[in-house]
Amino acid sequence: MKLELFSYRYAQEILQHPNYIEAYNELIEICSNCPLPIYEGKSTNQARLDVVQQIINTYFKIVFDNNGWEGEPLVTPDNLNDSLRGDFRKNFSQVNPTTGEIKDITIQIEVEMGNIASSYRNYFKFQLSYAHKLADVAILILPSDNLSRRIDSGVASYEKTVREIPSADLSITVPILVIGLFDDNVIENNVKDMEENLNIVKGARTIDKENHEALVETLISTVLIQNENNHV
Repeated sequence: MKLELFSYRYAQEILQHPNYIEAYNELIEICSNCPLPIYEGKSTNQARLDVVQQIINTYFKIVFDNNGWEGEPLVTPDNLNDSLRGDFRKNFSQVNPTTGEIKDITIQIEVEMGNIASSYRNYFKFQLSYAHKLADVAILILPSDNLSRRIDSGVASYEKTVREIPSADLSITVPILVIGLFDDNVIENNVKDMEENLNIVKGARTIDKENHEALVETLISTVLIQNENNHV
């Protein structure tokens, strides 16, 4: 995918500091390698809906897990009686080779490919984690306007989020890096050629989960090869 970034409260500047550049580079690489999975006829009523949201979600789950990110972390301390969870969290430590000083940063991520109402819940979860010192920087990954319209109606988008966040400056104090996934001139991955069964493609049923994840694993390898060839 092509990426656009919006830095709120200096999130990008923090992550690009030499102490934390490893974390920043890992995030950019993961997002850049996100596939663009299409399945023509996904919706019988709306031909424009051809991008499979579930594959994108599974991609991030697999890749973040493979890179040591905690899945579904609590956004409040364990001693509070709630079950509100984020998507991913990871702590990065950088040791200064000269002084031996350790610089830590904890990053929390929400991948939002669904309804726009979920975006406001994401802000709340970020702010909770930040207030309880469970996260230092937040990352919100969203589709662009155009990509969101290919996923479904009413899906959150990068452009809308970028317009909204600055207006909440007094209530959202956590640094947030918004990462937009753009489908402009990006190689499409026709998953219908790989698997015609839409239940497996979407992975909505428990019985299809294993085959769905195997499909996404194959797609991950395909995209990595495509990206390597594009850089030759």
